[in-house]
Amino acid sequence: MNNQTVRREMVDEGRAAFLLGLPQEQLREICELSGLGHLEEIEAVEDEGSDLRLVFTYEELHQLCRLIVGPTS
Repeated sequence: MNNQTVRREMVDEGRAAFLLGLPQEQLREICELSGLGHLEEIEAVEDEGSDLRLVFTYEELHQLCRLIVGPTS
């Protein structure tokens, strides 16, 4: 791609839960079982270190959707 960087959008846990129509707690359980989603470090306020948040790529969201809906014909 001519040395262009590929922009990889991430969706945070709250938005993913909304898009999938699930409570965040249920989304976390599904993620733990499936291994989808990953923790990303975000900078916190001074002297507080850093926090972790659960984020998803669009591909991971697609896979989660397929897991939730199940096989379709």
